[in-house]
Amino acid sequence: MITDLNKSFVLFAALYLSFASLSLAAQTNAHLLVQKTEVGTKTEAVTIPSRQSVITMKDIGASRPIELRGVNGNAYLSLGVRLDEVVTKARLHLTYTLSPALLPTLSHLKIYLNDEVLVTLPVTKESLAGPQKLDLDLDPRFFIDYNKLHLQLIGHYTNDCEFPLHSSLWASISNMSKLELNLQPIALRNDLALLPAPFFDQRDNRLLNLPFVFAAKPSLDSLRAAGGLASWFGALASYRGTRFPTYLNRLPERYGVVFATNDERPEFLAKYPNVDAPTISLMQHPENPTGKLLLILGRNSADLQLAADALALGKAAMTGTSTTVKTLEYPARRVAYDAPNWLQSGRPIPLGQLVNNPADLQRQSQGQGPTLEPILINARLPADLFTWEVKGVPLDLKYRYTPPAEQGDASLRVDINDQFIEAIPLLPSTGTREKNRLILPILDDGSLREQRGVVIPAFHLGSNNQLQLSFSIPSSDNGRCKSSPQGNMRAAIDPDSTLDLSHFYHYAAMPNLAFFANSGFPFTKYADLAETAIVIPDQPNAFDMEAMFALLGHMGRSTGVAALHFKLIQTKSVQDAKNSDLLVIASGANKDLLASWGKSIPALLEEGSRTFTPLGKAMNMAYDWFGLSENKTVKTGAGTILLGSGPLAAIIGFESPLSPSRSVVAMTSTTPAALTSALEALSDGGKVQYIRGDVALIRGENIESFRVNDVYYVGELPWWRWIWFHLHHHPLFLTAIGIAIGIFVALLAFGALRNLAARRLGQPKK
Repeated sequence: MITDLNKSFVLFAALYLSFASLSLAAQTNAHLLVQKTEVGTKTEAVTIPSRQSVITMKDIGASRPIELRGVNGNAYLSLGVRLDEVVTKARLHLTYTLSPALLPTLSHLKIYLNDEVLVTLPVTKESLAGPQKLDLDLDPRFFIDYNKLHLQLIGHYTNDCEFPLHSSLWASISNMSKLELNLQPIALRNDLALLPAPFFDQRDNRLLNLPFVFAAKPSLDSLRAAGGLASWFGALASYRGTRFPTYLNRLPERYGVVFATNDERPEFLAKYPNVDAPTISLMQHPENPTGKLLLILGRNSADLQLAADALALGKAAMTGTSTTVKTLEYPARRVAYDAPNWLQSGRPIPLGQLVNNPADLQRQSQGQGPTLEPILINARLPADLFTWEVKGVPLDLKYRYTPPAEQGDASLRVDINDQFIEAIPLLPSTGTREKNRLILPILDDGSLREQRGVVIPAFHLGSNNQLQLSFSIPSSDNGRCKSSPQGNMRAAIDPDSTLDLSHFYHYAAMPNLAFFANSGFPFTKYADLAETAIVIPDQPNAFDMEAMFALLGHMGRSTGVAALHFKLIQTKSVQDAKNSDLLVIASGANKDLLASWGKSIPALLEEGSRTFTPLGKAMNMAYDWFGLSENKTVKTGAGTILLGSGPLAAIIGFESPLSPSRSVVAMTSTTPAALTSALEALSDGGKVQYIRGDVALIRGENIESFRVNDVYYVGELPWWRWIWFHLHHHPLFLTAIGIAIGIFVALLAFGALRNLAARRLGQPKK
């Protein structure tokens, strides 16, 4: 019996030590994954390194330092953890400043993660002396896919009764406070039902960097199929931005999308069985146990295109490790300006359609002060809206709020793109009721409902806009210990409030690179890019392919749908795109195409030289840009040629030499690798605002834009507005027309009066 107990005890101890060792391994910087090999009984240990992530509070939504105010000030931040990673270690580096008026015995700062209290920081006399830094270890077990970080100030300035929003009750948390995470990759199951994860994971707010993998020399049809998927991933990634590094006949590190046919495939798929239909499959990464490859397969290029489009359209009922596509019904061609991410002109747009959930239009006081958290509404407008002589966009607001105790400073502030528009006063309740009689209204929460018309000035609007609605409902201090409670303040914008775009036309001066940089216009006029032709070199390199995919992702981000109808052509076939807008990738042989268009283009970059069309102001800026004191300048009749070295990229726009009123946007650079800086500028919100005019020069972190050539116009206007708009550019001519019309009217009046006088003189006297 004792022997059996000893055996049981030994077994229990062994199991305990095994679990303990596994728990300890989970806290290390790397795990060892043991895989059995086919060579005898030998086992091979594969090291899977963990990933270190440093996230500032600015990265997860705190654009400014976080202010906690009042006796119960709160702030909330959202943090996602990828589906294919687990948190094994977390550490918070907090930088904060406390009000010196806080009472140490009663005040404290609490930090929650997913409603679990992680730490309570007591206020001490030492912590009130100035900015404080604190390092805290967080329990990784509390991290889930979608996390909520909650900061709460419990503040008091007196032991007696106090005003809940006294100005001395505050704490400031630096938005540069950091959260260090140790993330361990894990292997997900091979199941297409997880798509688009792990290739795109909406929990991850970083730039989507997804490799596209091809054979050593991919065909034009393979690149065309991949382009549609690039725009689809761009629509999914949205604000994150996208990059698609191109791998030719080599494996990516962890994840990648592989495009292959039975006759054109990378070498690592040489033993993969041929397919007999368009196929979408998942396979384990051959060299990374936690990696996955998404295979887009077909017997030929037509099958490959069908498989890619089926994934982009979401028509395939995808489960398991593989699925085939028998037939695919394509949607009809989209009409102009119908991109899902754009506001549709010609009608009022309910604000409820511009948010993901009606709850996004509601706010409740969390004790952070009189101003509730702003209601943010993103609104993308077509870039070519004609706003000349338009006062603005009518905004019909319907809103509800908890009435303030008395009339004072309560207001609803309306801003667009951080520009103040109007502050609407909020009135207290003034209604009366009969004694001893209560009426319970149906679907009424007791808040006041009001309606107000606001006009948003047209000059504040761009392609990408954010409407900010901020309710400020201060509590009243009615004397000692008589302040009104603040915790139950609520406000909401009714979803049927409207933004009216009924009376806008589409007409704009081109080229305008700001349109392209912000919304992909003019190509995104049709969300499926049905009137767009992308021109790549006859022998494209990996940089050309990556640039094409990144630009398609950029346009998918703008429209919100996959681009399935664009044309992809080589330089030698450019004459086939006469009735299309052209997007030219010109880091290689396409420079010869740009050079052949001559005076149509404002700039031409080649290795060792740069050619610009002469224009006084633009050239003076170009001289400063290139530092011509160290370079040689040669002036010719066709332009100015600058001889110099160093990487330089440019985005240029001009009217198509093939078709009037069609546009060309070219991405060009002195070297293929320099094209990367232009792609980075398009995905950087801080840089994209400097891209405008018809030439944008990009050198490292610096961007300079110029207006070199004359403009042309695209779109349509009623004939009377067209005449008036173009006449206002010529004031002398307009003055001459006015004088001529005045003389003509005077002559008519003179003739009429003369005839009237003659008739009177010819009448017999009575």
